[in-house]
Amino acid sequence: MNALNSILTPIADILLAPFGRLPSQVALIFWSVVVGIAMAWVFKHTSNQQRLKEVASCIKAQLLAIKLFKDDLGVTFRCQRELMKATGFRLLHSMPPMLIMLIPIALILTHLAVRYEFRPIQPDESSVVELTLSSTHWEANKDLQLQVPPQVEIETPALRDHERHTVSWRIRPTAPSVTPLTWTIADQTVEKTLVVSDRPGLLHRVSPQRPGSNIFDRILYPTESGFTSDSPVQSISIQYPRNSSPIFGLDIPWWATFFIVSMLAAVATRPWLKVQF
Repeated sequence: MNALNSILTPIADILLAPFGRLPSQVALIFWSVVVGIAMAWVFKHTSNQQRLKEVASCIKAQLLAIKLFKDDLGVTFRCQRELMKATGFRLLHSMPPMLIMLIPIALILTHLAVRYEFRPIQPDESSVVELTLSSTHWEANKDLQLQVPPQVEIETPALRDHERHTVSWRIRPTAPSVTPLTWTIADQTVEKTLVVSDRPGLLHRVSPQRPGSNIFDRILYPTESGFTSDSPVQSISIQYPRNSSPIFGLDIPWWATFFIVSMLAAVATRPWLKVQF
């Protein structure tokens, strides 16, 4: 997963780079539209379009029959039964393209999440850094020291949790920067990127965790390489504040904006692409 993430992360950076000086919502809406159009194209070429058109015609016919013969219960129930059957067939024929698009959409969402789910820490705003050690390396390395650049202050001594094998520090950056926090463990240097900005409304790559060997954590936090299973460090996390990306005055989650805009784009391009959903 580290290899795949190392390929996808710079690609995402390149695609989002033109929007670096614009409000973050601009990039979200633009790429949601692009993804929606791409989804419609993939759906057309991976589904049985002829069968979907037949099912759509059947659904229209049953709805019309229910409207025309609404006083005839026998006809109404029969039409409703056929309508449910046609709806099931429609869903069945939609499954192959949906399954094909599942993994690409999931990867797109994870790379959007590190830019929209959290915002950077602002100067003079405190945060907590937590490093998790493996149980076998706890005793030998629990006294490790956090090393910070000049623009970051350590506000508290290390807090050790012997049950969870974690060491925590509260830090306070004093100036905008993208800089590594470092630790030295067994003659090796371990890093976690800290993102500080006084312009949180712009696009920033903010990863709250550098993951361990868990595959799902590596999918969720793709921008920093995960630690191996035999590494003394299992994960490093930074508490970033939740981000807000309001659209037209509505403070809805970024992922809801993504799905709504992409689906509207797919429907809007339906006549142009001649695709049957």
